[in-house]
Amino acid sequence: MRLKPASDGNEGRRADTAHLSRVGLAPPTVSGVATAGATVLVLGFATLLLVVPSVFYLTPMPEDADGVTLCLPGLGPILRVREGLPPDQEELAFIHEGVHAEQCRTYGALWYARQASSPRGRLTLEAPALCAEVAVLAGRGGDEERLVDSAVAALVTDYLEDDPVPGWEVIAAMQRTCGAALATGDGPDR
Repeated sequence: MRLKPASDGNEGRRADTAHLSRVGLAPPTVSGVATAGATVLVLGFATLLLVVPSVFYLTPMPEDADGVTLCLPGLGPILRVREGLPPDQEELAFIHEGVHAEQCRTYGALWYARQASSPRGRLTLEAPALCAEVAVLAGRGGDEERLVDSAVAALVTDYLEDDPVPGWEVIAAMQRTCGAALATGDGPDR
């Protein structure tokens, strides 16, 4: 069937679109496309927020880690500490991961991910976490200098082994960070 053209030339198109709409073949409207796109994005984001934490908790902990912090956009930090640690080691793991959780909340997931992806960024993340441990142990009577030296060694061998940072830079970062934390008493038990 051919539609009779209307005087302005648009009535035929409107009639044709109305027919297509009745059979479910009408072209989508801009608002319909936007709504569908927004729905897909929301469902995708919601699925991601459910799947990623689930996978995080279901996968085995790395053998060399006592704790891990995952920083997710829109969700914030998710901490996981190895089960079965001795109480003092478990406490230090929670203190360490607590610093990472605070970094995630303060600076956001994008900043956290950028820091974790580079050696100097990892130094920025790990120095305050290790210094929090040092502050607790020093507050309990541990030798502060020895504890800082031990934290520097841990940074170099455990956190920066694959992407070395000059030793002087690691020492300077630790002294700057730990010195400030210890001098002001910002350690958790001080």
